[in-house]
Amino acid sequence: MRLRSLFCITVIALLLTGCVQVVKDQYHAVKQITVGQYYLDQKKYQKGIEVFRQEVHLHPNNGEAHYYLGRFLLAENHEKEALDYLKRAVELSSKKADYHFWLGVAYGFNKSKDLERESYLSALKLDENHVQALTYLGHNQLERGKYKEALNSYSKALTLWPENPSALYNRALIMKQLGRTPEEKTAWKIYLASYPAGAMARLAVVHLNALGDFSYRNYLIGLRTVTLEKIQFEPFTTKISEDSRPSLDFLGNILKNKNKLSIHIVVYQKKNKELAEARAKSIKKYLLKEFNEIESSRLKVSWFDVPERIKINKTTYQENESINFITAQ
Repeated sequence: MRLRSLFCITVIALLLTGCVQVVKDQYHAVKQITVGQYYLDQKKYQKGIEVFRQEVHLHPNNGEAHYYLGRFLLAENHEKEALDYLKRAVELSSKKADYHFWLGVAYGFNKSKDLERESYLSALKLDENHVQALTYLGHNQLERGKYKEALNSYSKALTLWPENPSALYNRALIMKQLGRTPEEKTAWKIYLASYPAGAMARLAVVHLNALGDFSYRNYLIGLRTVTLEKIQFEPFTTKISEDSRPSLDFLGNILKNKNKLSIHIVVYQKKNKELAEARAKSIKKYLLKEFNEIESSRLKVSWFDVPERIKINKTTYQENESINFITAQ
């Protein structure tokens, strides 16, 4: 119903200009864009291929038809065929930044790195704030070992979209390649603050821990490896910091859903075993209060007067205060 209304409004507005051919052309353009975007959003790629093959056949000089057919073919991993249609889309509609960008993506899939780069640059000439073009230009530069150029592209992309996941992650990788260790630590933490879960988060933690920073750690909880930010307390107290509640809530939800799973909560505080004990019990109390499905016996608390030693590659680190979660056997 909404699509029909949009078409009708467009047609009426153009009819008032008295240009019938323009009406027909504009009506068709709106229809193609609306239908094409709908199939992309709904991930109905095969249906999109069927519809836009017919559109290309009926309207061989229509840039939108070639563009959307190329997009659907890319989504279905027909990269070589997609490249031909996206080339034609750019030839027919050379002023559209998105067309140049997706042509660059197609070149990338076809391992034409120089042409890929040129397509992203063409998109940016038309729209200097094209976030995708900036991001993928950064990817292209990173793959070619152009670290400073890639960092510049990612920085521009992050100015426009501060939580751009691949730009945040790859910025940290570049800092590693350039040996800029303090900035690398900061970059990993910024990434993890926005994206604390999933496979990329676990890899980010591996990089961060290798620098001797354990503000985030990966824990094996049951059969699942999860990333948790270090649990913090208000200074000199057993009161859990507000910033640490999301990590404990994440752990609590796992325990709630895996009702046969038990864990050890192990705390160390240098030269203050009593505080370590109180903080271990505070964590248990929090989890039991927030998740009444968890039985008390499933949370086993321990505290020690010897520090935790963490071995990363050939280096052993010693934490002066630590909280560890270990699956009970």
